[in-house]
Amino acid sequence: MTFRTPQGSTRVAELRGEVLVELSAPSMLDWLAGGGRAATGAEHALRDVALLAPVPDPPSIRDFYAFAGHVAAGFRRRGAAVPDAWYRAPAFYFTNPAAVLGPGEPVRRPAESEQLDFELEIAAVIGAGGEIAGFTLMNDWSARDVQREEMTVGLGPHKAKDFGTSLGPWLVTPDELPYEGGRLGLEASVRVNGRELARSDAGAQHFGWPEIAAHAARGTRLRPGDVLGSGTLSGGCLLELGPLEDERWLEPGDVVELRAPGLGALATPVA
Repeated sequence: MTFRTPQGSTRVAELRGEVLVELSAPSMLDWLAGGGRAATGAEHALRDVALLAPVPDPPSIRDFYAFAGHVAAGFRRRGAAVPDAWYRAPAFYFTNPAAVLGPGEPVRRPAESEQLDFELEIAAVIGAGGEIAGFTLMNDWSARDVQREEMTVGLGPHKAKDFGTSLGPWLVTPDELPYEGGRLGLEASVRVNGRELARSDAGAQHFGWPEIAAHAARGTRLRPGDVLGSGTLSGGCLLELGPLEDERWLEPGDVVELRAPGLGALATPVA
């Protein structure tokens, strides 16, 4: 994890129970590249530090579209069938690595939007050699009314997405998770203001993580710290579930929390 000490400095640590064991890596990018694995001897209580996004400044973020349930629901809303091309290769778009938010950090609803939505996702983070170094929770915030307008152009999404992507609370190596056959065998859930709205199988991807990573690397190279989002888990957004009570979308004051066993909880207030 990446955290800020009570003195205001940024450090990388390994979590052991409720204690952060500080590592010598100057940043998570250095740790992901294979350096700075030794402990410095400094320890911190988890309750005494501020957690940042595990990778506060990723080189890139690709967000995929890997769950058939979510994909089919979106095309049904548009009165269309899922295109054959979706089944042939993992689709993705690039989002904004300069807009990463950490645990507890507020997301600001864009001024031009009245339909702010969450997206329940899991992200893989690339380490040395282009391999997946770990997984974390990811919330790909979406301004649906802006997105609807942008997508008529046939390019995007762009401003509907690039105002915030939440990551955290920590990075979990694959050996610490039920990771078999290129898929995570766990359930993830989303809550709004403490009420659970959805629970979804993270292993129900049409494309597994090795396929996603290989497609991302095709014709280019992946760097330590690159983030690969899974895309929304089936039923993991208001676009699929329908608006909240009183037929509203997310508003300032709401708190959205993603959860998954082993990956922890990622809470974000709406500002």
